[in-house]
Formats: sequence, structure tokens, C-alpha cells
Amino acid sequence: MIRIAIAALGLAAMASAADPTAAEQARFLEQVRATALGYSDFLPDFVCTEVIHRTSNDSHAQQNLDVLTLQLTYAGKRENYKVVVAGNKTSDLNLTSVGGAIFEGEFGSTLRWIFEPESAAAFHWEKSAALRQAKVAVYSYRVPRAKSRYVLAYGAGADMRRAVVGFHGELEIAEDTGMVWRLTTKADDIPAGFAIRESSTSVDYGYADVSGRQFLLPSGAETDMLYQPERSGETGRSRNLGPMLMKNLVEFRDYRKFAVDSAIDFGGDGKP
Repeated sequence: MIRIAIAALGLAAMASAADPTAAEQARFLEQVRATALGYSDFLPDFVCTEVIHRTSNDSHAQQNLDVLTLQLTYAGKRENYKVVVAGNKTSDLNLTSVGGAIFEGEFGSTLRWIFEPESAAAFHWEKSAALRQAKVAVYSYRVPRAKSRYVLAYGAGADMRRAVVGFHGELEIAEDTGMVWRLTTKADDIPAGFAIRESSTSVDYGYADVSGRQFLLPSGAETDMLYQPERSGETGRSRNLGPMLMKNLVEFRDYRKFAVDSAIDFGGDGKP
């Protein structure tokens, strides 16, 4: 929490002007960088329930694919995902075996990929705005593919295909604490021939209670992917199928202190 207090210093000048100076922007971003890179340091070990509603939309109609219920454990500064329910059936699959569109990194990984100095991210102040009755500074950013750790993947198990891509987006940062309350990412510089042609994600953060203390944690997310699969015909040559838009709506709930016997709260979604 010390980093948050430090980040709050020096924001008064920025908040008092419509357009912060270049020096004010640089100072603010360095404070935000320290807070973002230290985000994982003050998070407790916890477990929560993640519910993912997955749909697809092709040239014919929208289709509800399934609902995944995951137990998400955060311990030792690492995320672990366990699929508990897939569709209407209990499951013991790991996340990479499920297939379809999946996004990971809400608990600090994406922030590190943006703010680590080696990412060489370029930032640009866009505007001041309001988010949930709080004043936020909106910055755009871009991380080049050559410096990126952002990975797109599709398929499942041994058939999974991966590609490192560049990405850009916006950050909505609380002016009084320097904490990121909302971030968006959009993949760019995707390799030619890769089946995922477009990918964008937004993550919203809010305060949640864990063992009587308040922590800024993900509350919801949305991922959209434009998927252009190929299928081999009888001649052995590949042909393009129609593009498919895949959407995930994600809810994080029931945050609690990590324990070996932590139970899952299905909350009426995805019950077996």
C-alpha cells in the first residue's frame, strides 16, 4: 500500500489543469508504473469464482457456445485456473484443454507487459474523464511486437497454436491513487495466416473484500476475437471458412482468502 500513497503525491497539479504538461505526464506515468509493477506485491493469496459466457456469431446467426465456471487461485503471485463446470457438466480439464477463446492476465500480468521498461511502451495522454464518480486520466499506449509478451492462442492441447503480437489500447487511471481502474488491449501486427485476425479485451477493476480488507481486483471483462479458420479439402489444399466473431463475457465473484479446501460458489450459473 506504500506505493499507492507515493503515487498520490504530485497529482494535484495534474488535476488542476485541463491539459497536463509533458513534465507532469512523465512524472505521473512513472508513479503509475511503480504502482502497476508493484500491484502483485500487495495482493493476498486468494481464490475466486470466474464465470465465462461464450458466444459466437457467424454469417448465419449468434450462437451460445457454453458457460465455463472456473476456480481461479492466486497464490505466490501466480494465477492458476481450474475448470469446474463446462456447459452443464462437471469438468476436471485444465484451461488449455477447453479450446475456444480464452483470455488470461487480469491479475497483473497485462499491467506488467505494459509498464515493464523493456516493453518500450509509448504513452499518450488523451483526456480527463469520470469513471464511477471518480476522476481518471485516460492514456493510450502501444507496445511493439518486437518487445511484446502478449500471446494469442487457439486450439486445445497439443493442437494449440500461438503467436506473439504487438498490442495497444487505453488505460483509465484514478488521478488520486494512480491505480488502473480500466484497461483495454487490442492486438496488432498479427502474423499473416494466423487464424485469429482480430482480438480485443477490456478489463474493469473494483474494490473487493478479502478477509476484511479491501483490494482493487478485476470485477468483469470482455473479450472479442475475429476467427478465420481454415479447413483442408479432399485435394489436401486449405480453404477459408467464413469468419466467426467469438465473444466472452466474464464475471469475477466470491473473492475469499485462499485455503486448500476453498469451495466453489456456482451462484446459479453453470450448475451441473
